[in-house]
Amino acid sequence: MPYYSQIDLHTHSNKSDGELPPAELVVKAANSGIKMLALTDHDTISGLHDAKKAAIKENINLISGVELSTQWDNKTIHILGLNIDTKNKLVIKACDELKTLREMRAKKISRALTKAGIKGSYEYVKKIAIDRSITRYHFAQFLVDHKYAKNQRDVFKKFLVKSKPGYVSMEWPKLNETINLINTAGGIAVIAHPLRYRMTATKLAKLINEFKKCGGSAIEVITSHNISKEVKLASSYAEKYNLAASIGSDFHTEGAFRNKLGLLPLLPKNLVPVWQLWERND
Repeated sequence: MPYYSQIDLHTHSNKSDGELPPAELVVKAANSGIKMLALTDHDTISGLHDAKKAAIKENINLISGVELSTQWDNKTIHILGLNIDTKNKLVIKACDELKTLREMRAKKISRALTKAGIKGSYEYVKKIAIDRSITRYHFAQFLVDHKYAKNQRDVFKKFLVKSKPGYVSMEWPKLNETINLINTAGGIAVIAHPLRYRMTATKLAKLINEFKKCGGSAIEVITSHNISKEVKLASSYAEKYNLAASIGSDFHTEGAFRNKLGLLPLLPKNLVPVWQLWERND
């Protein structure tokens, strides 16, 4: 029995804000001992074709996924869609619309940074993102590369959060719309990293309750940021609301202090693993 989990259901490629191309991500996952991998890029499924081809060669069970931005109670919440039908027309349309929203946000962020005396950000992020969705991590890279911040953590403290230069509020699709979309595409809706939203326990419970009522099925219990007491807390939410448990590193880059592939602990045995939900439907 391995000490580390061989399953990772939350990763990113350079099709959104990750460092590695999809095929290289799959190879790295295989070399890290991963047997089941989900590619869950932000608001895009464009990397899944290359990832699937690489997964066949590496003998990895690739789960088609996406991480969708949603709006709930004036907060941005990320919902994973796991085991989705990538040919579903509604999913394809939604990803196209979200890419447009991200482009609009990028222009607003650039204007906000310009007002703060930081010029040239939009041109830079467009160049490094190429034709992919622009995320805040692209702006973080700009700010680090141009010595406005020491690292990405520094960026998100000083620039891209509320009341700081570069912060822009966005109206993403509503929580119920996102969950309905995932369910329509035959997928499983999962609350990503539930303990990272900086909300009170009462408000988090309200979110999870509404998520469940809207048809959500699972919650991330194990992430790279969890310590043991956080795993226990997330597990308690899974049990209380009868939700399946998911596990994911939220891998973006090889240089990250956390979020590494192949180093996640096993899910608690008393929880229902999220993959059982789609295995039942197969």
